[in-house]
Amino acid sequence: MSHRFTQAFKKQAVEKALNRQDNTTLKEIAASLGVGLSSLSRWTLQAKNQTLETIPQHSDINDMSKEKVNER
Repeated sequence: MSHRFTQAFKKQAVEKALNRQDNTTLKEIAASLGVGLSSLSRWTLQAKNQTLETIPQHSDINDMSKEKVNER
């Protein structure tokens, strides 16, 4: 039976994972939270991707991407 975790729990888990000490592994964080390493890794990746998706529409990075598409 799989566990369902709240968004608040996932957010706190990701924050703990991203703010961990250099000598603490992601596996140790996952074990301390009672979640699988794959779940914590997935949540962390999703959080990083969400951050990238929230770049303002008129940023230089977005303009560069549009230029690349137009070159094809």
